[in-house]
Amino acid sequence: MNSERFKKQSFAPTYHKLLILCLIIVLFLVYCTKNQDKIAQETLALVNGVPITKKELVNRLELTALPEFHKAVDRNKRALNLLIDELVVSQWARAKGLINSSDYQELLDFVKQQALIRELFFEEIRTQAEPDSQQIHHALEQSLQQLTVQTLFTEDENIAAEWRKSLRSGITFEDLLKNSKGNHFVRVGSSSFHWGDGTVPIEIERIAYKLELGESSELIKLNDGFGIIAIVNKVRNIFLTPYDLSSKRQQVNQVLRARNESHLANEYVDRLLTHLDITQRATGFVAVMRYLDKKMFADSKNMIQFPLVYNEEIQFPDLHLPVLETPDFIWTGKDILNILRKYNFPINTKNSKTLQNTLTNFLKVAVRDRYLAQRAEQLGLGSKKRVLEETQIWGRYFLYINGIHAFIASDSTTKNIITISNWISELRANAQITINNDLLEEIELTGIPMVVFWNSDISRQLATPPLMEF
Repeated sequence: MNSERFKKQSFAPTYHKLLILCLIIVLFLVYCTKNQDKIAQETLALVNGVPITKKELVNRLELTALPEFHKAVDRNKRALNLLIDELVVSQWARAKGLINSSDYQELLDFVKQQALIRELFFEEIRTQAEPDSQQIHHALEQSLQQLTVQTLFTEDENIAAEWRKSLRSGITFEDLLKNSKGNHFVRVGSSSFHWGDGTVPIEIERIAYKLELGESSELIKLNDGFGIIAIVNKVRNIFLTPYDLSSKRQQVNQVLRARNESHLANEYVDRLLTHLDITQRATGFVAVMRYLDKKMFADSKNMIQFPLVYNEEIQFPDLHLPVLETPDFIWTGKDILNILRKYNFPINTKNSKTLQNTLTNFLKVAVRDRYLAQRAEQLGLGSKKRVLEETQIWGRYFLYINGIHAFIASDSTTKNIITISNWISELRANAQITINNDLLEEIELTGIPMVVFWNSDISRQLATPPLMEF
């Protein structure tokens, strides 16, 4: 009897110790699982130990549209691949010491300017942009209907004027279509789209959903020319599950919010700049045009496009003349060339008028950004967390751009897009890359960039947020 009592007493502490030990192990495993979940929720990929987060990908794509972003197939994978390319090239550039160059430090200042503009947008615009229920319902109804349109497009203002006159006189779209055959200044095409999928310009989408089957539009003014459309087909999607419908509603809400944001941002800029006396000096402007005409190169098929900015006071003394004067600053020709390089803005030099228009548009963008960043500084937004995070993201982007340029200049052999792509593929092959595919598949991207983006042969150009006319 005493022996049994002893055994029970001696076993009890051991049992309790085992129980406590098991509890500790369980708590440890729960802690580890939670940590793994936390890492999984935050990290899309690791590249040589450097993380790419979900937040970074979403923020990055809000600022710069992915090439062919409207195509949903593998959109997330293409977006992540873009970021991985940028990261491996930026790591190569850092190893080459490019991060210490004065050129890169100037670009970092530019990056912070863009981050300040973004923060100003968050603080003073985004909260006002939420769509109401009526907007969402109307857009959802349109998004369930696929339209197919036939289009006529021209950049020529004289042809556009003739079209307008012909339409007012009763000439049909079919007649204009026949008359346009063989005209090199007119582009005939067709397109199928849903509301909000980004396939066609907003102006065309807005007018198309007001037309009935077989109807054609009046002349439509677009950013890059003039168009006329005719509705050739309408198909309503009636096979949506409740889940599909909920997902569609969420997408519509995102697109509407992005469009509202852009509209409000444009109004904000108008209020900021309207009262300013901004003067463009003809002599200095022409000097910059002459320089660009001589020093730019751009082969639209296989060459990288960027300005060649050198110290050439002897050859181009007029670059010291003022080009643009505002109440707060004056930009000379050399200032303009330096700002062009920072933006990596594509300049078209095919003729004098086109060069004049693109350079003028660029100056508007640059002045706008200068005043927006100045406003953000006045509001004390420079220390905000988002500004610091985005400065880091875009600092890496510009290190990537500098890395590409350094690779191009590394020998006398001209580099084309294929050579650059092969080089980046080699960098990726030599890197340790881990991808969280489960998290990647969960991310939903609308396919609608809310910003203007500048497409070039690299197709990865920084865009200024989020100012776009709708």
